[in-house]
Amino acid sequence: MEIKNDVSESDALTLNKSAFALGVNEFSLYSRIQAGDITAARLRSGEIAIPTSEVERLSKLSVYSLVIPPDNAQGILPDARLGIKRASYSGLKREGEYQEYSVPGGDYRRFTESEMQGYRTAFSAIAPEFESLGQIKKQLDKPDTVKPSPDKEVCTSQLGVWQVRSTLLNLGQSDILLCQRGNDYAVMERFREHTPYAKANGNAEILLDGSDPRKLMSEFEANAKHTLEFMASNQVATAQKIVWNQYQEHRPERLMAAISERCRSAVSDEETISRSQTIDDSHSNRQSRNRGMSI
Repeated sequence: MEIKNDVSESDALTLNKSAFALGVNEFSLYSRIQAGDITAARLRSGEIAIPTSEVERLSKLSVYSLVIPPDNAQGILPDARLGIKRASYSGLKREGEYQEYSVPGGDYRRFTESEMQGYRTAFSAIAPEFESLGQIKKQLDKPDTVKPSPDKEVCTSQLGVWQVRSTLLNLGQSDILLCQRGNDYAVMERFREHTPYAKANGNAEILLDGSDPRKLMSEFEANAKHTLEFMASNQVATAQKIVWNQYQEHRPERLMAAISERCRSAVSDEETISRSQTIDDSHSNRQSRNRGMSI
């Protein structure tokens, strides 16, 4: 994984903006950053971004010809979508304000209206990616919820013809598939053909390949869960930048503790931890050839 530390914010795009501009899911970019296929930048805030020069390399277009959404295009989202709950009555006060709000990840802490202003702004900024993270995690945990791809084969001039055996993930802008050609198997990502990324790189890429489909699927699942942890960590960095820059006077450490715990909980469970440890221990013994995703 290659991350530069000398890139200014004006010369980089956040992951969600980069994904929108390229027409892919954020998950696809995070996984390729981990694999070393995309060079990323760590901004002064700690947030991971992609240099504009790298976005241009991936799209083979000038960044000025790509559609890039404005900051926080969706605005402040409703409390119900953000998971904010308001107690019918709370006699507890902090600095003259009732502590009448609770949020996921906040344990038993109660928050004031002033604190909630910061939470609403910060979590609204990461909510779409957070929701995408949750949907991907659900598909990994419950494979029967994955919608099968209607495609029976993948055929490109670069990769040739492969038969689709199963669908591993639906990402909206792409599907991740287990494919077979003779005795060879591959985990592939199939992109929507009209997107800038697909037009520049082809509508399918091999992420992993080998001769044992069970090992490939196990390796993909482990890699994918590490990618989700990477996504969650960057969401915390994005929220932290907003909270500390705009709401320093409203106890930002309390807000960030709740947001950090919520993001951590979204991707963490005992199965993930134990399986990740197993994969790490056996990583050096793998025989499959790994391209496009790695831990």
